[in-house]
Amino acid sequence: MRSSPLTLVNPAENRAGSISQPASDTTVDSREKLLEAALRLFASSGVASVSVRDIAREAGVNSALVGYYFRSKEGLLCQLYRCHSEPLNAERVRLLESFSRGSAVPSIEKVLEAFIRPSLTLATNQEGCAEFTRLRALLAAENSSLLEALVAESFNRSSGIFVKALHRSLPHLSYEDVLWRFHFTLGAINYTATGPNRIAIFSDGKCNPLRVEETLRELIPFLAAGFRFPRIAKRRSGATKSRIPAAPC
Repeated sequence: MRSSPLTLVNPAENRAGSISQPASDTTVDSREKLLEAALRLFASSGVASVSVRDIAREAGVNSALVGYYFRSKEGLLCQLYRCHSEPLNAERVRLLESFSRGSAVPSIEKVLEAFIRPSLTLATNQEGCAEFTRLRALLAAENSSLLEALVAESFNRSSGIFVKALHRSLPHLSYEDVLWRFHFTLGAINYTATGPNRIAIFSDGKCNPLRVEETLRELIPFLAAGFRFPRIAKRRSGATKSRIPAAPC
């Protein structure tokens, strides 16, 4: 895997006393106010155009608290990614484990359900998820190196778990085949989650990705058929070594 162009710092690893905590604005919820304010501003204006002072002003706290809690604006952004990715990853793994009890190899449909269902249910139920989705889209256009580092930190481990689970269920495919099809799966999930209005309007409301169960009934068989498709012709030797794609979920 290529080394990331950006080193992400975990704010929780901030050494005590390395940054002096301001005497004011030290209420318990100041940190959460900063996270909420940053998410609103980043989602509406992009990361590059929002300053630390803008975030502090929106949150109604001292701007020095950004440095105290997160070290920097990038550290704050990194924490936002953790706050939204960790519940998603945990629920995906929980569902996969529930479908794999007794050492059974789950069907392709069950592996896909474990991966996709949390993406759609959290997107409709989790507070701030719509804004986080917009933020990811803006990051993709604004700073691809930053996005790749954030995604790699947040999703590479869980993506690896699911690629391996799919590979076990698809013995006719090579690992590289599964990676390609997983990559296309991510595209379908992301567009379904981020662009639900397009098909809802085009279909006069007959198809609505916000109806989670209906979407799962349509999406999972479609993707499973793609995974079951026979192997494509053997790829040329000497091709670039495959890696888990750094996609937003």
